[in-house]
Amino acid sequence: MDILPIGPIQNGSKVDLKLEKVEKQDGVGFKETIGNFVNEVNDLQMKAGESVENFATGKVENVHEVMIAMSKAEVSFKFMMETRNKLIDAYKEIIRMQV
Repeated sequence: MDILPIGPIQNGSKVDLKLEKVEKQDGVGFKETIGNFVNEVNDLQMKAGESVENFATGKVENVHEVMIAMSKAEVSFKFMMETRNKLIDAYKEIIRMQV
């Protein structure tokens, strides 16, 4: 079985055309999706900080709510960091393929 070389793509990239179709179908692009994800993580971090502050000042007496808010913020932050690491790994792999 022979492997045939890939020729140059003429008149624009087929990948770009496919990405445009995906963005039009979903209505939200990659940039907006990542931005929304980061904003959600930030909101959880802010809520956890407010929860700890309210507990420290005596406004809230339920320790469980504080711990739940802190755990949600921690898990979402760890997930965001792992997602970032995977995106960076994918980017590095694409760069290596182009060389």
